Amino acid sequence: MFLSINRKIIYSMFLLFLTSTIIFASTFYITYSSKVSKDQQISITRNMQYSDLLQRNILLIKEIKNLLKKNNNLKIDEKEFPQINTLISNTAHSNFLLNEQEKLAERTKLFDENYKTIYQGVSLILFNTVLLSSFIILIGYLFNNWVLKPINIISNISEQIGLGNIKLRIPIRTNIKYQDELDKFSNIFNMMLDNIENMISTIQDKEKFLQSLIDSIPDGIRVIDENYNIIIANKTYYTQSNDTPKINQKCYISSFCNKQPCLNEQCPLHEILQRGKQHTLTIQQFASNPNKFLSVNAALMQYDKTHRYIVESIRDLSGDIDFSHQQKITSLSFLSSSIAHEIKNNLGALRIILEHIIENNNHKKINSREYKKLLKTLHAELVNTINIPERLLKMTRYSSTEDTSFDCINSLVEIIKMLDFEAKRKGIDLKLNLPKQNIILNGNETDFKIAIINIIQNAINATSNGIITIKISTSFKTGLSISFTDTGCGIDESDIDYIFTPFFSNGKKAEDTKSSGSGLGLPITKSIIEKFGGKINVKSKVGKGSCFTLTFPEYKKTCNKEKQVL
Repeated sequence: MFLSINRKIIYSMFLLFLTSTIIFASTFYITYSSKVSKDQQISITRNMQYSDLLQRNILLIKEIKNLLKKNNNLKIDEKEFPQINTLISNTAHSNFLLNEQEKLAERTKLFDENYKTIYQGVSLILFNTVLLSSFIILIGYLFNNWVLKPINIISNISEQIGLGNIKLRIPIRTNIKYQDELDKFSNIFNMMLDNIENMISTIQDKEKFLQSLIDSIPDGIRVIDENYNIIIANKTYYTQSNDTPKINQKCYISSFCNKQPCLNEQCPLHEILQRGKQHTLTIQQFASNPNKFLSVNAALMQYDKTHRYIVESIRDLSGDIDFSHQQKITSLSFLSSSIAHEIKNNLGALRIILEHIIENNNHKKINSREYKKLLKTLHAELVNTINIPERLLKMTRYSSTEDTSFDCINSLVEIIKMLDFEAKRKGIDLKLNLPKQNIILNGNETDFKIAIINIIQNAINATSNGIITIKISTSFKTGLSISFTDTGCGIDESDIDYIFTPFFSNGKKAEDTKSSGSGLGLPITKSIIEKFGGKINVKSKVGKGSCFTLTFPEYKKTCNKEKQVL
C-alpha cells in the first residue's frame, strides 16, 4: 500500500505527541492525586485523633465543673494544679471543639480544591493536546503545499519522462519573491531536461544520417553484436533477406530462418569471434531466395575492450556471376573458336562426301549400296554439325530454377568436345576415364555444366603442353567423385584457402586484369556443387599441378556402357 510522505509525517507527529501527552497526563494525575489523597488521609486521621482528645478534655472539664458545683467545699489549689484551674476558669475552651471541627472542614475543602486543581491541570493538558494537534495539522497542510506537492509534481513528471515523454517540464512560480529551494531545483531539473532533449535530438539526427548513409549504399549492410542481434541494417539488406526491422532481431533467424546459430565456416561471427579471424568472405544463400547467391564480406569492429561487433557487406552476385544470361554468354565466348573448328571439320567432311557423290555420279560409277552408305554418312555429319551449335545454345539459355534428372557423363562429354580444340591449341591432351554405368544426378544441368567449364578452363589456363585427366569413380563411402588433374603450374599453399573467395584470382590483385580473371569462377563452382549437396576439394603443388575433386553423396546408376577414354 502506498503511503505518502505527508501522511507519514503527520501520523508520526500526531502519534508521538498523543503518546507523550497520555503518558504525561497519566503520570501527573497518578503522582499528584495519590500524594494529595495520602496527605488528606493523614490529616483527617490526625484531626480526628486531636478532636477526640479535645472532646474528652471538654467532657472532663465539664465533669470537674459539675463536681465542684455539687461540692462547694472542694477547692483546687492553684499553686499545686495551675493548668486545671486555668482550664476550668477559661470559658473559651468550651468552643474549641467547634472551632477545630470548622478548621477540619476547611482542610477537607482545601483538599477538594486540590483535586479540582488536578482535574483542571489534566483538562488544560487535553486542551493543549487538541490545540497542538490542530497546529500539527496546520503544519502538515503547509508542508504538503510547500514541499510535498512540488515533490509529487517532480516525481510524476520524472515518471512520464522515464516512459519517453521528454517534452514535459516542471511548472515554476513566475514571482521571484516567492520562489524557494524547490523552485531552484525545478529550474535546474528543467535545464537538464532541455539538455537531454537537445542531446536526444542530436543523436536522432545522427541516427537518421547514419541510416540514410547506409541506405544509400547499394550493397546490403548490417552490424551484429556478440549475441547475434542485428544492431543496424540498411534497406538493401532487408530487401535481400525479405525481412523487416525488429528489436533484438537474430541474424540467423533473419537470414536463414534457423532456430539456432549456424556455428560453421559460413557464419562470420563464429569465424571472427571464436576463431580469431580479422575478416571473412563467403558466398551465402538466404532462405527467402535460395537461388540467389550473395557475397558476404565481414570484418571485426571493436571501439573499446568490452564491445565487439561484426560489420557485414552483402553483395548480390546476380549481376556478376555466370548464372545471369549475359554472364553465361560472356563465359562461353571462350568456346566459340572450338565450336567453329568443329563445324569447319564437319563441313569439310560433308564437302568431301558431296564431291565424291558428284564425281561418281558424273562418271556413273556409283552403285546403289555405296550411294546409300554415302547418304547415311552425309546425314550423320549433318546431325553432328547441327548438334554443335545446339550444345552452345543450351549453355547460353537462361538457367531454369527447376531441378531435373540428367546424365552427368553425357554433360561432361559435351563439355570436353567443346573445350578440346582450345586444349589442343595449347598442346594439352584431355583424357577422360568413365565408368561402365551411366551416372544420374538430380539438379540443374546447365549449372552443372557451368561448374565443369569453370574447372576445366582454369586447368587449361594453368597448363601448357601437358595433360588434363578427368576421372569419374563411385564409392559406397564417398559417393560419386569427379576429379580434374592437371600438370600445370599449381597453386601456392598460402593461396589455397582463398581460391574460393569471391574476386580472388591466382593470388593476384583484381586490378591486374591481364594476369587474373574475374575471381568468381571457383566461388560460383563451389556454390553450385554445394547446391547439389556435394563438396569440392583441392590438392596442389607449385610446379607439379593441381587436382580438383567433386564429390556427390546422392546419385543413381543406370544401364551399362563401355568405358571411354578421350
